[in-house]
Amino acid sequence: MKKHIRIASLLMVGSLVFQGCTKDFVEKNTNPNAISAAAPQSLIAPALVSVLGTNLSRNLRINNELMQVTVTVNDGLEIQRYEIRPSESESTWSNWYVQLTNIRDIYQKAQVAQQYGYQTYMGISLVLDAWVSSLLTDMYGDVPYFDSNKGFSEANLTPKFDLQADIYKDVFRKLEEANSLLKENVAVESANTAMDPIYNSDPAKWRKFGNSLYLRLLLRVAHKTESNAVAKIKEILETNVDEYPIMESNAETAALYYTNVQPYMNPNFNARDIDFNGNRGYSEFLINNLLELKDPRLKIWATEETLGVYGGMQSGYKRGNVPDRQSTLQVALKSDSRMGNIMNYAELQFIIAECALRGYINLDASEAYTKGVNAAMEFWGTTATETYLTNSKIALSAMDSDIQNLKKVHLQKYFAMMFTDFQQWYEYRRTQLLDLYKGPGLLNKGKMPVRLNYPIIVQSLNKENYQDAVNRMGGDGVNEKMWWQPEIN
Repeated sequence: MKKHIRIASLLMVGSLVFQGCTKDFVEKNTNPNAISAAAPQSLIAPALVSVLGTNLSRNLRINNELMQVTVTVNDGLEIQRYEIRPSESESTWSNWYVQLTNIRDIYQKAQVAQQYGYQTYMGISLVLDAWVSSLLTDMYGDVPYFDSNKGFSEANLTPKFDLQADIYKDVFRKLEEANSLLKENVAVESANTAMDPIYNSDPAKWRKFGNSLYLRLLLRVAHKTESNAVAKIKEILETNVDEYPIMESNAETAALYYTNVQPYMNPNFNARDIDFNGNRGYSEFLINNLLELKDPRLKIWATEETLGVYGGMQSGYKRGNVPDRQSTLQVALKSDSRMGNIMNYAELQFIIAECALRGYINLDASEAYTKGVNAAMEFWGTTATETYLTNSKIALSAMDSDIQNLKKVHLQKYFAMMFTDFQQWYEYRRTQLLDLYKGPGLLNKGKMPVRLNYPIIVQSLNKENYQDAVNRMGGDGVNEKMWWQPEIN
């Protein structure tokens, strides 16, 4: 029993080094009997595969239910009715903290080694750190950050919870440091380049992703004047663009494209069809919008209910009134290579369009928006027709209000972020610019949850620091606002 408690404690604070590596990666890239000797490059792929696997699993289960992508036919599952069980918090917390140990170890090992090209690994580590850390704080609010992941190195099993504002500030610092390190454009040893499955260890592409991620997070907190985010957005996109290169095409999208050859397997590749789509159908919101816009991605994502006919389920239905499943997830998505998306070029263009519409920058919103729509289509192997782009429900118009135009941007952004961790939910919480349907069986007083509660294991094994965080936030429910969370109607 003591041994089990010890293991659980380590998992809680994300301090188990390399625990998240898959068996194949461990066998090929590390020596489990001398784990401290692992080279930094050997940790990149295992961390990515593990985090993205968890992200996709939780996307299908939580994000898609909240954001009316899909609806479960399991009458007892409450997520689509805005009630989330405390146990849902465990897997993301555990995985993200375990892999954050590996990611930070990349930086530490590269820094100590001081070998040629290792500053590139340090930069990659910082970008991945910013990504995973942002997932954590955007999910839970105040979380262990500065003292986290030190269970192995410092025997710190009860890290304090840091303020989200302070976490964001340090994430921005890391992205600045990453930009400087990757600016040196130092190539890694040719024998090691393939150990990075996203950019083949290209420092220029990692730099562009890091700065694009920077914009995602800056926009998320731009309404907080103390963040000074608007000024930084303007610097990156207007006044100092040479210093902050960003993604320029789909070829620079940050995604692990699954080959479905070990170890880069789509996590659902071997799932039975019924396990993949047998207990859920697409929602009315998603299907109706795709149908209304005559969107060519509909047939890529959804099955026909009957020949040539698509239909969606009611989200938030009353218990005991389970609607019939209609269109479901295409089985081909189980092996689709694009399900490992982190941040695509289309999302970046929609960020730029929103910044222009809000007056943060003096750039053409319509130009960026059009690029985003075209890139999002291209990402899924299709194209936007001329009539699609000129549809009054899609094209930005000077005759429409800023809110109306922003709603168009965010609907297209919603499509672009399909199957991408929790970004649809995070963005809806920030803007509420999607006209989601209100089902008759919604719980939680009809309020969209704004966070997940802290895992139960944290409550018991780091009780004092947990309680401090809960006291600051006003509770540990799904409605307790975090620092950047605007008022929710």
